[in-house]
Amino acid sequence: MQTAYEEILDFVTSAPTLQQIVEFTHSEGTRERVEFLVAEEESGFLMPNEREELREFQKAVYFIDQLKIRAQRRLEAEPPSLPQTGP
Repeated sequence: MQTAYEEILDFVTSAPTLQQIVEFTHSEGTRERVEFLVAEEESGFLMPNEREELREFQKAVYFIDQLKIRAQRRLEAEPPSLPQTGP
């Protein structure tokens, strides 16, 4: 299974548009894994390697959130594009 960090690396290196960055969401598999890790942490059964995985995910979320904020700002700063008409 791909980690959240790897998922973000793949996404960023795919040269997404600003709009695609704003709309980015983690895969269902990643979300399910994180839900499991959070439940394990809350119940006190999280293993050290799983704790590190959860922390990595939290860092990845912070990073992608910052990308989204900056992408949204740039989109809002861009003048609206005019529809193209023929010659």
